[in-house]
Amino acid sequence: MKGTRFKPIIRECLGQLNREIRIALTPVPKDKTWVFLVGCYNSGTTLLAELLGQHPSISALPTEGHFITDQFVKDYDIGLPRMWVDREDLFRLTETDKEPDPVRVKKEWAMRLDLRKPVLLEKSPPNSAKTRWLQENFENARFIGIMRNGYAVSEGISRKADPQHLINSWPIEKSAYQWKRSNEVLQQDAEHLEHFMWIKYEDLAADTAGTLNKITDFIGLPGFENFENDRSWSIHERDEQVRNMNQESIDRLSPEQIEQINQIAGEMIDSFGYIRL
Repeated sequence: MKGTRFKPIIRECLGQLNREIRIALTPVPKDKTWVFLVGCYNSGTTLLAELLGQHPSISALPTEGHFITDQFVKDYDIGLPRMWVDREDLFRLTETDKEPDPVRVKKEWAMRLDLRKPVLLEKSPPNSAKTRWLQENFENARFIGIMRNGYAVSEGISRKADPQHLINSWPIEKSAYQWKRSNEVLQQDAEHLEHFMWIKYEDLAADTAGTLNKITDFIGLPGFENFENDRSWSIHERDEQVRNMNQESIDRLSPEQIEQINQIAGEMIDSFGYIRL
């Protein structure tokens, strides 16, 4: 019938019905260790998830967990790509929050996980604001926070984000604040977590196998055997070996941008042992 959208609407409804049936039939994972990789955008969470997912006892989600659940606000959906701190009120959760529905989240994630494995891994930068809620609702939760040089991260956020309402992406001062604030929230909430560890992106790049084995020890797993340091990995459409890419990002910054980052995040840069530029 002209002027109607019956076909796409019926297709969408059938897709939603099929998804609800799959969720209903998916068991809630039991007796598992949940590992959450958190940290600011552009800090290496994707790389770390890919590396840890190679362990025979770990099943990692194939994408960021917040993208495959309808229970969490998504930064892109509200026009804040890579900038959740602009609406921290929508993203931050603690153990006192009764919503979202943790059973539904577990089922939605379980559809994409190998439940034969004892350790289930999820990574989403916005979940840096939800660690206390995740601890409350996911048994045996372990949290790994990854820190990276604030200059490199700020540059990467401004370069990679694509806010549709702006012509030239986020200004560098907003990206620096995203880095600063997300790490502040992690530091504050880590005081309430039973199992939390920091790692640095720079350490991961310099000693990949050693850093991974520190993490597996923290999780309670045997280390990686015969890790291939010279293997290439496909991360964000780039296929190459693990290496420190900070300088490439820093070289893109102007002196004015560096000064803006220092004004916004200089104290945080100092506190994590990075050298101010």
